[in-house]
Amino acid sequence: MARQKRYVRVGEPVHATARGVNRAKIFRHGFDKRKYLERFALVAEQEGVEVHGYCILDNHIHFLLVPTRSKEAVGRLFLRVHTWWAQRFNKLTQRSGHLFQSRFHSCLLDSAHYFAAMRYIDLNPKAAGIVSDPANFEFSSAHSHLTGQPDPFLVLMMENWRHRFSGDPRRYREFLNETRREEQERIEKALRSGFPLGSQDWVAQLEQESHRRLHPAPPGRPALMRRSA
Repeated sequence: MARQKRYVRVGEPVHATARGVNRAKIFRHGFDKRKYLERFALVAEQEGVEVHGYCILDNHIHFLLVPTRSKEAVGRLFLRVHTWWAQRFNKLTQRSGHLFQSRFHSCLLDSAHYFAAMRYIDLNPKAAGIVSDPANFEFSSAHSHLTGQPDPFLVLMMENWRHRFSGDPRRYREFLNETRREEQERIEKALRSGFPLGSQDWVAQLEQESHRRLHPAPPGRPALMRRSA
C-alpha cells in the first residue's frame, strides 16, 4: 500500500509521533532524553517550529507542533534530529541499522482536536503505567501544564493553554480527567493514516483547497468500469 503523503499547513497544529524499530528502546536513561530534547529544541528554533506539547518515553515520542514558516519544516526537523540521534545512539551502544520504525507519523489537527491531542500526549506516561500523576513525569509538557512552571528543556508555547484554562493548572487537571476512549482511538487512527483529524466540514474545506482526498476511502475494492458493447 502506498503511504499517505503528509498534509501540513503553516500555522496549524500537527500531532507527530515516532517509535523505535520493533518497539526497542531509543533512549537508555534520562541523560539520553535530555540530550535529545536539547537538540530538538535547537533544530525546532532553526526550522521555525513551535513546540506546544511533548512526551519522551523510552521507546517512543509524541509532539504537538506548529510550523510557522514552511510546511516542510516539520519533516526537516525530524529528519535532522533523528538522523543525528540514530547515529549517536548506534555509536554509543555499538549497534547498527535503523533505530526508528519507518518514518514518523503525523496528522494535522483542527482547533477542537488541538487540546484533545495535548491531553493524549500529557497522559501518555500515565497510560503506560510509568507514573500515577502526569505532573511527576520529567520528560513531558504535562509538568508545565499541571504546575504552571516553565519547561526545563525547551521553549514550550503556553499561550493557547493559558487562554483555554485561564492559566490555572487545576482546570487543566480536570480536563485531563475527562478523557474518553473513543477520543483516544480517533487520535491513534489519524496518526496511523496520516489524514487530518477534525470535523467533516473542516476536512472538506481542506480537500477543496488542496484538491486532494484527505479522508479514508470506503472499504472494499473500487468497482470496475463496464466495457461498452
